Amino acid sequence: MLYYAQDYGRGDSGMREDGAGRFGRGASIMVASVFISKLLGLLVVVPLQNIIGGYAYGIFRIAYPLYTIMLTLATIGFPLALSKTISQLSAAGKHREAYANFRAIGRFMLIFGAIAFLLMWFGAPLYLTVTLPHDSRSLIIAAIPAIHTLAPALLLLPLISIERGYLQGYLRLEASGASQVVDQVARVTFILIGTVIAALMGVNASTKAAIATFGATVGVLGAFLLLRVSVRKLRKETLRKSKFSPYTPPRAQDVFRQLFVYALPIATGTLVLPLAQAIDAWTIPRLLVASGATMVKAITDYGIYTGEALILMQLPLSFANAIGASIMPALTESRAAGVPHAVRARLNASLKMMAFITFPAALTLGLLAKQINIALFASSSGTVAIAIAGIMSIFSALELVSTYILQGYDRFYRPVVHMFVGLAIKLALNILLIPFFGINGAAIASTIGYLISAWLNMRAVRHFSGARVQFPKIAWRALAACLFVGAWFLLWQKGIAILQVWQPQLASMRIVALLEVLVALFVGAPIYLFFALRFRAVSGSELSKLPLVGKLLIRT
Repeated sequence: MLYYAQDYGRGDSGMREDGAGRFGRGASIMVASVFISKLLGLLVVVPLQNIIGGYAYGIFRIAYPLYTIMLTLATIGFPLALSKTISQLSAAGKHREAYANFRAIGRFMLIFGAIAFLLMWFGAPLYLTVTLPHDSRSLIIAAIPAIHTLAPALLLLPLISIERGYLQGYLRLEASGASQVVDQVARVTFILIGTVIAALMGVNASTKAAIATFGATVGVLGAFLLLRVSVRKLRKETLRKSKFSPYTPPRAQDVFRQLFVYALPIATGTLVLPLAQAIDAWTIPRLLVASGATMVKAITDYGIYTGEALILMQLPLSFANAIGASIMPALTESRAAGVPHAVRARLNASLKMMAFITFPAALTLGLLAKQINIALFASSSGTVAIAIAGIMSIFSALELVSTYILQGYDRFYRPVVHMFVGLAIKLALNILLIPFFGINGAAIASTIGYLISAWLNMRAVRHFSGARVQFPKIAWRALAACLFVGAWFLLWQKGIAILQVWQPQLASMRIVALLEVLVALFVGAPIYLFFALRFRAVSGSELSKLPLVGKLLIRT
């Protein structure tokens, strides 16, 4: 993804080199922003759990599946659909029509956001009654405030999403990435300050969870203001280019009709992730209680699975999401301009970069799961689930990127069907495996579900693109580089294990575990980059486009 600037030259059917370079720079900044944002989101989990406790953190996590569903319904796929429409109009020089589309959808999204807010606010008791096991009235009462403080974020998030869609349609990814960082910084700052004050005041678990969820509302306010400024700046720039161009104002019904063609299947597809979270929220506590666990133990284990294993998995998966969100409008632009070699290059580049980023992250979660778990969460209870989540992240990332690729080829419904197949498999395996393996069974079920969906998606990509895209052939170089890193991880762990024979107390110390992880990564990262360059899993020019650290890495 970082080297799309090389996809096409100066004379390719109006596809300009400056636009390609802008995309390359913006995409790399997008990836860096996502990394910072997700890293902050991951790091806040550690103090948050320690401050509010495992039970309150479980309540905090219970609120989010409903929030994600409401957000998906509030946006119903319009952001990605808008970016696709904007990229088509901008390729044709119709900038005034592009902004008119943005304005029309903006008014529509205000209404959708208000409806989603009301549904989440007043539907909280029903959602909790359906989700949680029977005889849990006290837990329902405790969780309602966390949902209520999360709901106001839905008033702004639909507007944020279409602002990002407008910017991404022009391949202006810098502001979109920066807004994620602003969102996360504001959210994390509020959560830490608010929960510390709450803990000092001695408030109950319900109030602590509610304060933590309100951080999301604070974060989206900062992101909205930043994106608003960026959209106005881009509008002035593009309208100057089309000041004297013929302009026919699009009718609102035509705008909605076109966007619904794109948005409906995208919305259905994006519902799969929140539905998967809802399945976990519905099945894990119930099945654990049915297996003999207490309600507090079941909710705590659910918090471990969703707040540790799945949160850690989100770091590599967020990179895949950044790649996918960039590739769909980029493929649309290339196809609209009639540059088939750029289409194929961008398709292969997205899969190559996904493998380059995801494989070492998955390896780290798989081999260093225990040390990461002790260092971050002061416990080893979720270690196996974290290790399985590392494997899950590969298939989940491949499924996500291949879905965006199919949408770039205007094949919207095919990945939706594949995702629901994976979801059905996950539900069945949850029911079968959780009673025997607990939260590890849920992780296994999700991994198999993503594997099936990704395989079906890649088969469809080969069919509709006409290219003989073989992911193993694209990814083997990154995998080969990971083997050397894995050897180092195992050697390092063997040395630590020998030391712990003489000092057994070191095995449970957080500072020791943290040092183990940091040393492993400090040595492992240059090993991976060295062999990735040697095996051509990534080139020097691609690496140099990474913001802030790219040129330093090349010099090193």
